[in-house]
Amino acid sequence: MAWLSKNRLWALTAALAVLAVAATTWWLLRDAAPYALRKSPAVQVTVHAAKSDYPEVKELTDDVEQLVKVYVQRLEAGDAADLARIGAPWYTGRERAAQQLIDQYSAQAGEPVEALVQDPVVPYLAVVEIHFANGQQQALHLSRDDDVWWLQLGNGDPVAP
Repeated sequence: MAWLSKNRLWALTAALAVLAVAATTWWLLRDAAPYALRKSPAVQVTVHAAKSDYPEVKELTDDVEQLVKVYVQRLEAGDAADLARIGAPWYTGRERAAQQLIDQYSAQAGEPVEALVQDPVVPYLAVVEIHFANGQQQALHLSRDDDVWWLQLGNGDPVAP
């Protein structure tokens, strides 16, 4: 009987170790952003870093590239509720602000878009200049919380989630 208990204890220990390794691997490999590009509509977005003497702008560009592409995709799709979901959760009036952006820029979102990420002034805030094919421009303001970048969409404090 003692032999059976030892085997069960070893089996339980091994199962817990495998579970711990699997959970750690999932945690490290998961994408922290609660949004992702969809298969459609397809968007043509090129994201560049502004010319800078500081390496932070390149790192920032890599960090916000997905959000910028998702923004243009949601803008082209024209669904205000869907666009509002990538707005900072601590902001209010996101859907109304999203609808205003759709009304103003959605027609140009289907064409190639250039995005220029500006030199960061504060580590958790960013500004991205969006250049549409028709010459129209937009300044996109972003906030970061827990390594996730969000649009400053609606009304709120960008630094107080």
